[in-house]
Amino acid sequence: MKTKQWTEEIKIDDITYPADQLNRKQDAELLTKILVRRSKANREKPNKSSYVINVNAEWGAGKTYFVKRWAEDLKHDHPVVYIDAWSNDFMDSPIISVLAEIQEQLLETINKSHLTQAKRKSFKNIGISVLPKILAALVKRYGGFDIEDIFVDENSDTCTSPSTQNNKSLDLSAAMEAMTTQAFKEHSDYKKGVKELKGTIKELVKYSIEKPKRGLQATARDYPAFIFIDELDRCRPTYAVEMLEAIKHIFDIEGLVIVVSTHTEELQHTIKALYGNDFNADNYLRRFFDTKYHLDVGISASLLEANCDFTVLDNNYLEQKSILLFPLLSHGDDLERQLSSLIAEISNWQNLAPRSAIQLANRLLTSIELIGKEKTVDILVLLILLCLYMFNKPHYDYMCSIFNDQRFEINQRVTDLKLSSKQLNLPKYLKEMLFSAKKLDGIKQLVSLEDREKVRLMEFELNFSGMGLLTYFQSFQSVLNRNGKIRKPGYMHTFGYDGRGAISESQLLEAHMTFLGVNSLSANDYLNLIGLTNKFADS
Repeated sequence: MKTKQWTEEIKIDDITYPADQLNRKQDAELLTKILVRRSKANREKPNKSSYVINVNAEWGAGKTYFVKRWAEDLKHDHPVVYIDAWSNDFMDSPIISVLAEIQEQLLETINKSHLTQAKRKSFKNIGISVLPKILAALVKRYGGFDIEDIFVDENSDTCTSPSTQNNKSLDLSAAMEAMTTQAFKEHSDYKKGVKELKGTIKELVKYSIEKPKRGLQATARDYPAFIFIDELDRCRPTYAVEMLEAIKHIFDIEGLVIVVSTHTEELQHTIKALYGNDFNADNYLRRFFDTKYHLDVGISASLLEANCDFTVLDNNYLEQKSILLFPLLSHGDDLERQLSSLIAEISNWQNLAPRSAIQLANRLLTSIELIGKEKTVDILVLLILLCLYMFNKPHYDYMCSIFNDQRFEINQRVTDLKLSSKQLNLPKYLKEMLFSAKKLDGIKQLVSLEDREKVRLMEFELNFSGMGLLTYFQSFQSVLNRNGKIRKPGYMHTFGYDGRGAISESQLLEAHMTFLGVNSLSANDYLNLIGLTNKFADS
């Protein structure tokens, strides 16, 4: 069976997943190589064991996409089980959930003609004979029962409390002896049960490797078997903890690699909800994971283009409405790429997860649809404010001070917002703006200048290499506050340039902003756009 390339979309369990836009294939190949080697090393040790890895990323970073595609790739070379822990959260015990998925998914890969009747029964009834003993142990551990609070009647199979003895005198020595005997018996039954269960799982994995069904026979299947446990951080605290304990003690089986994908910080919160805020959840998790792997999140233009509808940028639509997206002034085919690249840079600048970046892009595109005719919107300002409104409201409230009469200044005691062109390739966009501005013609919101002054404006070319966002926002504020008050003739004098020597970057920026009609939208227009846009729910 031919595997789908990560560059292609794929259907898994009747759900269509798009092509890989985050270079996750590289992560999958690296992890497979390392985990196969480490699992083999564990199988050769005297104390054989499974290998457990925690794949960590924030919610919305594409963990489920990653592990599902990775699992799909592995199926052709290894036994694979995928478990959505959250969807099984309603069950009383995660052990039952895991066993059911192992049974169903691995049996599906075995050529049934190689199974005797007894073996079929053994695999189908996996764990039934020993589950009561195992579950009883977990109930005692997580149900709040303490053996010292239970007294055993020698002449009865039931355990009763002193209050039910009708003031009968208890022989505490006999009671303690009975309790000890019962405890050893339960412990022995538990160990036997776990050993039996592990043996059945190992045999099921072996059959999946050595006796695969048609189609899988064409590949050389081998150890380890991969068990993926996804969405554990979303589960009930007791369920999540029981799952971790089961992984550690029940499913610690040689030849297994267990991949637990979580937002690990949220999983720590889940654990603290059970054990208290002072509990060291980080140290607790170290008991269960042999290693951790963090999925880097880098937003790309192609990711946004694959998941968002950019048709609003159709040139005819923008031209017919005489709308300019300053400083992205190109009316060519690359406008979509320019805007998607800008959104990607802002998203990475604010460390957004892919899902959040897609939400930001969709809302920005909605805001463009709401812009009136013959308007120029500073798309950089709008995008930054929209991003902060959605994901960092305190910083949004602070940044709105640019619309006040006083000069906008960054107060380091109020915000830690990184205003730097190092995080945002501002010079690139300003340079492209200058190039595009020379080609614009017939835009109704352009300031009417004499030809010689227009030529003079376009003669100034700076690379804006020293301009950060603070300077950009200050220039934007000056243009809004000045409104349409400009000198004709003597256009450049409006911005403090005396016509001699070099011109500053802020002076030139203000001149272009004004010439291209950035002041055609007021401060309230920007705020209203953001408010209206955020009334739309994301699909």
